[in-house]
Parts: sequence; structure tokens; C-alpha cells
Amino acid sequence: MDSIESYIRSDNFTKLSPDALYRIQIKCQSSNPSEKEGGHGKPELTYKQAKNRVTRKSSRLSSQDSTCSESSVMGIPSRRDTVTSRGRTKNSRGPRGKNTVDPSDMTGKKKIRRTPKATEITTSSTPTLNSPIISLQDQINPEEKFQRILSDNLKEYSRQRMRALHMSLRHFSNVETRITQKELHQAFQDNQIKLPSRITQFLIDRFEDNRGIDCERLYRFLTEAHLKSGRDSVVALQRRNDLETKAEVTSEERDANLIQRLEQLLTDNLEYFDIEALRQNFRSIDKDKSGKISRNEVDDVCSRYQTPLYGALLKALLCRCDEENNNMISWPEFLHFLDLSQQNAQAKCPSLCDLPLKVKSRAPVTPSPIDELSEETKSRLVSKLRKKVSMVKDRASSTKQDEDPLKTTELNGDISCRENTEVKPVREEEVNPDRKRIVANMRRVTNLVKTSSGFLNTVKLFISGKRKSEPDLKTAGLENGFTDNDTKIQNTSSHTSDVMSESSNSYTAESNAQYSAPPSPPKPCRSAPVLSCCEIPGTVTDSSSLQHIPKNEKLTFSITVKGRSIDFQPPCNVNNNPLILDPPTHRLKLDWVYGYRGNDCRSNIFVLASDEIVYFISNIAVLYSRQTHKQRHYREHNEDIKCLNVHSNGNTVATGQFTSKTNPQNQAHIRVWRADTLQTIHVIGAGMYQKSVLAMAFSGSSDLLVAVDDSPEKRLTLWDVSSGELKGDTVVNTEVICDLQFNTKYPDVLVLSGKEHLTWWKIYSHSRMIQPLAKPDYENFLKAKYVICLTHNDRGDLLTGDSNGTVYVWGDGGNKITNFIKHAHDGPVFTVLCMRSYIVTGGRDGFIYCWQYNKNMEKDGELQLPKSEGGVRLLVLHGDVIIIGTTVNSMLSITSSKKQAPLKNVTLDQVPMTQGHFSEVRGLALVSRKETMGSIVTAGTDGILCWFNPHGRDPVCKLALKGIQFLCVDALPLGKHLALGTRDGHVIVLDIDGVSSTESFHQKLCKDKITTIKFSPDGSFLAAGSVDCCVYVCCLTNKEDGSKSWEFTGKFKDHTGPVQSFDWSSEPQDSDYLIKSCTSVPEQFVWNATNFCQKDKDLDTMSIQWETETCAVDVSMCGLWSSKQARNNDVHCVAVNSQNKLVAMGNSSGQISLFRYPCFKQGAYCHTYKGHGGVRNLVFSEDGQFLFSVGGRDLAILQWEVT
Repeated sequence: MDSIESYIRSDNFTKLSPDALYRIQIKCQSSNPSEKEGGHGKPELTYKQAKNRVTRKSSRLSSQDSTCSESSVMGIPSRRDTVTSRGRTKNSRGPRGKNTVDPSDMTGKKKIRRTPKATEITTSSTPTLNSPIISLQDQINPEEKFQRILSDNLKEYSRQRMRALHMSLRHFSNVETRITQKELHQAFQDNQIKLPSRITQFLIDRFEDNRGIDCERLYRFLTEAHLKSGRDSVVALQRRNDLETKAEVTSEERDANLIQRLEQLLTDNLEYFDIEALRQNFRSIDKDKSGKISRNEVDDVCSRYQTPLYGALLKALLCRCDEENNNMISWPEFLHFLDLSQQNAQAKCPSLCDLPLKVKSRAPVTPSPIDELSEETKSRLVSKLRKKVSMVKDRASSTKQDEDPLKTTELNGDISCRENTEVKPVREEEVNPDRKRIVANMRRVTNLVKTSSGFLNTVKLFISGKRKSEPDLKTAGLENGFTDNDTKIQNTSSHTSDVMSESSNSYTAESNAQYSAPPSPPKPCRSAPVLSCCEIPGTVTDSSSLQHIPKNEKLTFSITVKGRSIDFQPPCNVNNNPLILDPPTHRLKLDWVYGYRGNDCRSNIFVLASDEIVYFISNIAVLYSRQTHKQRHYREHNEDIKCLNVHSNGNTVATGQFTSKTNPQNQAHIRVWRADTLQTIHVIGAGMYQKSVLAMAFSGSSDLLVAVDDSPEKRLTLWDVSSGELKGDTVVNTEVICDLQFNTKYPDVLVLSGKEHLTWWKIYSHSRMIQPLAKPDYENFLKAKYVICLTHNDRGDLLTGDSNGTVYVWGDGGNKITNFIKHAHDGPVFTVLCMRSYIVTGGRDGFIYCWQYNKNMEKDGELQLPKSEGGVRLLVLHGDVIIIGTTVNSMLSITSSKKQAPLKNVTLDQVPMTQGHFSEVRGLALVSRKETMGSIVTAGTDGILCWFNPHGRDPVCKLALKGIQFLCVDALPLGKHLALGTRDGHVIVLDIDGVSSTESFHQKLCKDKITTIKFSPDGSFLAAGSVDCCVYVCCLTNKEDGSKSWEFTGKFKDHTGPVQSFDWSSEPQDSDYLIKSCTSVPEQFVWNATNFCQKDKDLDTMSIQWETETCAVDVSMCGLWSSKQARNNDVHCVAVNSQNKLVAMGNSSGQISLFRYPCFKQGAYCHTYKGHGGVRNLVFSEDGQFLFSVGGRDLAILQWEVT
């Protein structure tokens, strides 16, 4: 620092280019050679560009380390550096690199010592890291050193002083933000900022051009230096208090707090919520019947009805009802909060119950607009109206006088009068043709004043000085219930006086109406929508207030899909029960997410500061707490998540997503959000990335985030997550990127790996540059086709795993291999974990190995995963527990040994953290009356069967059958028999005994897919629906030896489209079971499962009790098909709960809609939820407390709680 300061103050100081890299070299000048050799000459600093070759100096300063060697390229140390190589003082290649000194020559002149020859520095765009380095302090370029000196001089000035300087610079600047040197000195002097003359001269040289000094760039430079000064106010400003982890608050606690605040609002202000009026307006706005309207519409309705809800409380309630954070509010949920809080408030304060009755007896639905005006305004407007009417009267009376029709003309100051001439008598209508129109308009104005909306419009016109046109007045009169006959006026003077009297008494009549007039339905007005009598405030919200269908209204039962319709006969008891169109009182809440995306994603499990584990599946980021066994979910992505990374503070999370193949609006982008509050901080990169965001990494403790996309050139971008600003970008130009990571010791060095690719990059955040730094030097080591994984230990060493099964160690993060583990795995190495003095590796072979981190890299423990769990995708340390992410989308765990090697005497935990499928999952079934194993079973095209326990929220077990692609599954009670349908038309029946299984039936029934399969209630029949428009039936028959076997008996083939679903009757009808089947054409058939004969089309299906209700084409489902969710998408599945009160519908866009059951009437309202890319199957739990959904290709299994 002293040398640089003296250098700046010397005469040799010159302007340096900020874009070039320099090396500082030390020379000793002396007048004679002896002084030069003795090393006592005066030091001189010179600079050269980095691309030039630097030669070894013959002498050194006494303050320098005798082992210091030549600088490396771009500041990356190699293993030859004696300062950073942890005590290694000799060249690893042999003794020729030793610095030997003869003791006998120490008495004389200093002998020039030989140094090892440095590797030649390449001048290509991707230099190598082959040369030794100097310390990091000497690697700082002169500009940064000057900024440090400037920071020391600016430390004594406050931020207010610096802002005042900025104002002075702007005051002196011209339109081009340029100032002169004199003005710069004057600005410093005015704000009492004293800088050394050399520093001031450097600033002038740095920012001056032919137009003057750029004051804005100069001030930015001064601000950057001031931020590094260490002043207390600056440090406090830079402290990121917003990143501190906040205490976790559950959703139940947040809801209770909202209700308490609403109760307090009502009791303190003696107010009430007109819930019925709000409900009617929300219904009229919700055209899609989805139960959601925009946030602005909710605000507008609340303001129009003067709901006593505003400010932060209204904002918090709207955010609570916006579960998907898309500004769409669930208005039934909104009203539920208001209703619940009002009931609680009335229970605490009974006087609140009388408020609606008092308002009902003396006030209309909406307050009169006149009451909002002051007394002065009222009197002024009435005076203007009276004056207007008097002017009309005077004008009308003046036309009756007999005057000379010829006017007096004044020309050049002379007045000449013409002789009076006789005028023929003219009728009044002919003399004043405009009088009739004027009086009619004033009559309409008077009528408008009698209404609230008309009065408001009249007030606006008089205040603005405008005059309403006749068409506008006529329109306004018609809107307020007046006709042309009402406004027709005869041409008599008596009507003029009526206009004046009515206008003068308009305010009195209006003000007395609210006290004397009996309660009546309000007139329509612009300030409030048209309401029915049931919307009068004061009505209590109960079941009687729900919207019903009138009994005398004729109902039609039909379903129309893609231009084709199907009509149903009305059910026999449809007129006995009221048909309610309101959404159900029950709602869905995402409770648990099963699965983990490890099949095609890497580095996607992290541990947060809250001790939670964050990972993702589908478009949901899951935050799981092992201590409390609870999950939280970040659900703001609209497509599947591809990558994940966590800031060093453990609270800031970045997730990147795919680009939608079907919806161009859903583009790949990065969302930066807080883990404690699940609030989005920034959305960055929208429209910049192609296909998906492949990988991301944070740079140490800074706010820099690097991301690479899946475009052909692999675009690399640098972001500042604190501001969401793009700091730089470049292209990598490689085919495949597998991983990227910053060096823990040198946070500005980035390493990328991929297909035949391993490169080092240098990040220059201030200059917005990302430059390639080096390529690997394999020497005689084997180079793999893929470098799959990266990791850095605490000392900065880089460890890589490749497709050859080899682990390489790159000492100190350089590009030279210092150690290796050859053929560590039989196949690719997917993950490397550094813990204590060991290296733990996992590979595709399903083994986890532990290696001692020393010279020999000896194996010290191993663990093999079950074959059904596939390979090891990722290893993450969480305390003493090692979390294992697998390639079949499961997460396992082991407890490592503390005193011995991590894998000594360890076993897998019995219960997985989560499990799922790695290929498309469609099969979903309920296992009723299950006591030991899970009550929910799923089947996927990966040949895996998974059982889950919904109440314990745990995966129970897994069964893998390789080579079989399951599309559907069903189970008999107690789960001892499973029926499975495959993609190639096979039907398989498995007998389950504990964790083992045997095949009792395996036969190919058709050439196409089996899309649905079900047992009969007694288990004696098995039916399978196919894409070939047929339903195949198998029967359980007795053999001669007393055993039973399944045999194919026949098929029903009257369908004209692929079979979507079918249901068995609960009891045999005339000794035979019936099957109700449907297709998406749409069509429905009811037929005998024994003789395959179709029943009468007019059969009332509601009169038959069915074992399940999964047919979407049914008379009880007519109301579902009129919703927007069914019209604009394909309906994939429906499910009815065991109480027959709720029906859930899943469509191709991933929406789950919850309706009342049965849903006969078109226009029924529902609750809509988004959780999948496309919902493939739905099923309620046996007790109806949970709803399970599977998403097909998004691999997610979601458990929804019915609340």
C-alpha cells in the first residue's frame, strides 16, 4: 500500500487503462553495479500488460520472501506456489526446482539463485494455469489499489456530504453532464471535501475527455470508493437485515391472526360486513364459475359497498386468498374469512347483531351521494340550479313581447335606427322553437337530481362548467327509469314554474327520503350494481342465503363436448332437493408432496439456515423439516423446475424452470425468493433463456449468481440478486453442461464441466466481464468423455467425478491434477462429498464409497443401495445424517459414524424421506381397509409400484418390476390383490404377501393401451378399458384341483371412442353386476357384465348405487362440463368422496376443480387449484380427509387436505 501511494504521488504516475491487466514489478536503480547487486537501490514501480513475458529480476527487495516466484495468469494459484501450497517448498517434478544457496557465498555479494522455469503463458482466449503465482494482495490491479487510497481519504466524509457533492456537480454540469476542472475544484471547495492534489489529478485524467469531465461517472467512482471506506453509516447501510431468517409462522397461526384482526376491526368501530351483497356481486363477476376473480375487481366491489376493510388488513387478506400469487383471489375464501370473523365478533359483542337491522330500516343499500358533500357545496349547487332555471324562465317570457325584429346596428360609432315595420302575428311555437327543447332538457335534469347517480353526474357537470347534451340527458333519463312520455312537456308557461319549484326542493326531498320513506328496493344507479331484495344489508349468512334454482324452472340435463352432445333423462328425485350453485364449503390445501427429481437433474438438494431441506419436483420447491416432519411449498413457477441453488446465508433461494412446449408465455426464467417467508424477491432472465435454465451457482457470500441455459451455444449470465440486474453474459460454446461451481477459496473463479469440457472462468463484476481463464492440463492422465460432478473442499481443492468412474483432485483449485482415485466406481461418478478428512463418492452402480483424503486415497467403507433404488445421484450432509438422492426419484438417509470413517457400520434408515417415480405416473388407486401397508398405491411406466400412508405422510414400501410400463392400477380391500394394466395391452394380477408378490394372471388382451382397470366389488370379476374402444372382462373361475384362476370371458365393444373410465354397481342387479362406462366423445353406456347387453338408454343411473363414481360423462356431472376448466381443456378424471358431497375434476392444464356433488345444473361455481402440468388421476382417501392426484409426466404425487 505504501509503495502504491508513493507511486501515485511521484512524477511517474500516469493514467492506467481499467480494462487491461497489469503486473507490478520491482526494480532497484543505482548509479553503479555494486549497489544494484547489493539490493540497496531505490525501488521503482513499473507496469506491463499481462500478455507480455515477465523475466526474473536479478535482485530483490529485502522485504520480499526469498521463495516468491513469478505471477500466474489471472490470479489463480498453482501447486508450485510456496505460499499457498501448504508447505511444499520444492517442485513436484523433481529436485531441479530447488532454490539452493551455497553458505560460503553468503559473506560476499549476493549470489543470483536459479529459479524453476515457468510454463509458457498462452495468449489464446483460454489461457492455462501452468505458472506459479504471487500472493493475492499483489494481484490487485493499480486501479483497485488507488480506490483503496481514495477510500481512506473519503472515510471522514458522511453520506450526506457525498450527496451534497453530487448536487453541486449537477449544478455545474451542462446538458451532457460535463464540467470543467475549475468547476470540479469549486464543487470540492463548496462541500469542504479536501483531497490530495495527486488524487484529484488522477480523477481528472480518468474521467476527462474532449468535452470535459464526466461528473456522473466521477461521482459513481467516488461512491464505490466511499462504500469501501468502512465508515459506520456505510457499513450499516450495506448490512442486509432483510436476509436474516425470520421465525417460521404456520398457516394456521397466520389465519388465526387475520381473523383476530378482523374481529377487532368490527368491535372497535361497531361495523359489520354486508356479506350477501358482496357474494352476489362476486357471482356476477365470476363468469368462468371458477371461484376466482381478479384482485382489482375485489377492491372495486369492497369500495363500492363501503366495506369497512382497507389498508394493510385488506392487503393481507387478499394475499391470503391468492394462493397461487397470480393476483386471482378466491372469493369464497375471502367471504369465509369475513363471515367467520363477523360471527366471532357478534358472539363477543351481541350489540353488533342489531346493526344490520337498524341500517335496513332507515337506509338504502348504498349511502346517498349527497351525504358525502359538505353543507357549503350543497347550498352552492342548489343556487346554481335555481339560477339556471330562472334564466330559462326569463328567456321564455322575453319571447312573448312584441319587439322590432330588426336589430340596431352599430357601425364606426354611429347608431342608425331603421323604421319600424309591421310584423305578422306568429304562433308561440314558431316564435321560440328552442324553448320546447330547453324546457324538456331542464325537466330531465330535474328528474336526474332526484336520484343519487343523476345528482352526482349533475354535480360533476356544474363543477366542470360543462353542459350535458340532449342525447346524454335522454340516455341518463332512460337509465333511471324515465321514458319519453314522462319527459314530454307542453308549451305552457306553467311547466316552467314547475321546473323551478322541483329543482329548488330537490335537496329537501332527497334528504328527507332516507328518514320518512319506507324501506323499498333501491333504484338502479351507477354507484352500485343492481341488487335483488335478498341483498339488503342485515341479512344473516346461512344456508338459506345460498343461491338456489327455482323449483318451477325447467332443467335440461346435457353435456356438450367439441360439438357433440349427449342428453340425459332427469333423475327421479331432482325436484325434491334444492340445486345449489355456490361452491362447496370445503376447500383443498396442499398438504404433502411425494417424490424428488433426481433422474435428470443434479445438485438439487440443499440445507437451509432454518435446518430445512429444500429440493423440488414438478413445479414445486419443497422445504422439508426432518425434526417436525412438516413440509412447506414454494409454488410460483408455472413450469417444471430444472435447477436449484441456495445462497451462503441459507435463506435466499434461486430456482430455474423450463420453457413450456405448449404455452409460449411460460418462458424459462429464474425466481429468487426467501425461504423463511416464501416471498419472491426477483424474477430474472425472462425471455433470455432457451429451453431451460440448466444450472446455477452463487459466488461465495456475495449476491452474484451465475446461470447457464440449454441453448445450443450455452449462454452464461451473471446476475446481482439483490437488485435483479444483469452484470454480464457470454457463451460457453459446448454441447452439454453438467455442473458449475465457484471456488470456495477464490469466489471470483468459476468452474464449468460437461461433455469433454472443463474450464475455469474469471468473473469481473465491476467491469461486467466473464472471461475464460484456463483449461485443464491432464498430462498423462486419462481424459473422460464427460466430467459429471464438481465440488470444492474448504482448502480450495477441486474434486471432479467423470464418466470413467475416476475422481481427480486439482490442488488449490488449479488446472493441474495432484491426486486421483482410478476406477472409483464401476460406471460414472455422479456425486462427491467432502467431510472431515474423507471423500465420499456415489455412482450409477448404486454404491457409496468412503476414501481417506491422503496421498494414497485408500478405501475406508462402502454401502450398497437396494436394486429398486437405482443409482446415487447426490450426497448431502445434514448434521450427522447423509441424505442420498437417487436416480429413481427417492431420497434416503443414513446416520454417519462420528468416531470412525463415515460409512463404518452404517445401514440405511428403514423409512425413506420420500419416494416416487422416474417415468410417467398415471396409475392411482385406493386400498380400502388397509391396516399394515399404505392405503394409496401408485403405478408408473417405470414399472414401479409405490405405497403411501396419507395420515402419517410417509412412503411405506416400493415394488419394482423391470420392463413393464403400468398405466392403471386397482386393488381389492385389504390390498392382497392388485390389478395392473400396461401400455402394450397386458393385464397383470399380483398377489401381495407382505413385501413379496407373485403373478396369478398375466395375459395380453389387446394391442392398444389399457387405460383403466377395476375389480368388481366381490372380487370375482375384473374389467379393463382400452384405447381400442372396448372393455374386456375376466372372471375368477374354479379349477378341478380346487384352485382358482382368472379367465377372459368377453368384451363390450359398442363405444365409438377410447374408454375413459367405468364403474361397477355396488350390488348385483337381477343377479348380474352392471358396468357404467364412458368415453370423452362424449358417450355413456350401462351394460351387463355377464352377457354384455346394453341397458335402456333412459335408465336413471342415479337410482343405482355404484361402487365408485369416476365417470365424467354422467347426469350427476352435467354442471362440470359447463365450467371454463372443462370447456377450454380436456377432462382427464373425476372423483367423488365417500360421503358423496364433493366431486373433484382434473384437466389437461393441471387444474383441480372442486364442486358440490351431485352437480346437475350448468353454471355451478367451484374452487380451482393448480399443482400439476396435467392431472392424470384423482382419488379420495377412505375417510374423505385427503385427495390424491398424480401429474403424469411431471412425476409428482400430491396429497391435498380437504378442509
